Amino acid sequence: MDFADPLSNEFVSFAQLTQIRVPLEDAAMAFTTRDENGKLPIILIPTQAFRIRNELVIMALSLLVGGVVLGILLRQPSLITLAFLIGPILLILGIYRAFLVRIPEGAKALLTRGGRFVRTVEPGLHILPPWIIVSHLVTQREIPFDVPVVEAPTSDDVRANIDTLFTFHIYDPYQFVFNISANDFDQVLQAVCQDTLRAFTRTITSHQVMDLRDANINHILESLNMDMATYGVKVMKIKVTFAQPPIEFMRSQEMRQLAILQQAEQQEAQALAIRRQKDEDALSFQRILAQVEREKEILRITLQKAEMRRLVEEMEAETEEFRLARKERRINKYPQAWAWERELARLEVARSLAGNTRAMLQLGDANDITRAFLVRDILQDTPVSPAGETGENEEDVQP
Repeated sequence: MDFADPLSNEFVSFAQLTQIRVPLEDAAMAFTTRDENGKLPIILIPTQAFRIRNELVIMALSLLVGGVVLGILLRQPSLITLAFLIGPILLILGIYRAFLVRIPEGAKALLTRGGRFVRTVEPGLHILPPWIIVSHLVTQREIPFDVPVVEAPTSDDVRANIDTLFTFHIYDPYQFVFNISANDFDQVLQAVCQDTLRAFTRTITSHQVMDLRDANINHILESLNMDMATYGVKVMKIKVTFAQPPIEFMRSQEMRQLAILQQAEQQEAQALAIRRQKDEDALSFQRILAQVEREKEILRITLQKAEMRRLVEEMEAETEEFRLARKERRINKYPQAWAWERELARLEVARSLAGNTRAMLQLGDANDITRAFLVRDILQDTPVSPAGETGENEEDVQP
């Protein structure tokens, strides 16, 4: 860090830390006035080390000598008396003013005597002898300090660019001013902060670098403050304002991320297709299962109908068997009646055939044919009432 010319009253900014030379009376305003680069000074050097007001002393001596001379020349003793009254008062005021020193708020002053450090005083009004001068005013505010780190290697061997804002406080103005020259402190602070950041960057990956802006890295303050303790400086906090790997690495990461996203989309599409196919297969299986269930139901109903038909047939067979058995019992009980009923049935058939010339009758042997003709002749010559005969026969048959 370079500073202003000792003969200059203007702010001169070199690097980030600045100091200026101003009268002690203007120190309060100077600490709050920014230079053309927008920076506030951290050290003020008073331009007037000798605090006796020379103008008051010269005025007092001039008034005293002039009053005496004029009083003698003009023969006016009152002028001599007035000169001896006002002159010493002005002289005392000029000397007394040199004992009052006002230190502005937000700063500490270093006092020296003959070039040797005496002590540090706090802000406020102090009474000091003229031979003790204020050599430096050091600000007590927290000072921001930007530390850029270019191509810091990470644990996965990626060169990262990091910009951090360190905030430090000068807690011991004596050590800050006298243990290191102000010209070198900017470079020393830059070097120490950069070394600390590079050592920290080697412990993280390139992916963690991009998250440093939202991360808290104040844990590196302990080692940093151990290096800064010699200069009376304490780093209060660290804020990462920019952290990013090289552009080529970022592009490759973006391409890789894009490829991963595309692969994820493809996998999702494949999973969706597989899920859709499974759904279709499940639906087809459900349809087939429903069809099988319907066929099973139809088969069950068919079997039930067949079983019912079988039961009906069995019942009909049993009924027919019962009817035949009953008929057989009846035949066995009344054989003549049964023979007469059979003959009557034949007679009825023959009667119906006799009136139909186109009817064909299949007969058995010769006896059956002779019997048929006989029946025909009987029917044609002597009609017989079947009902009457049947009734008579039934009367004859009944016991």
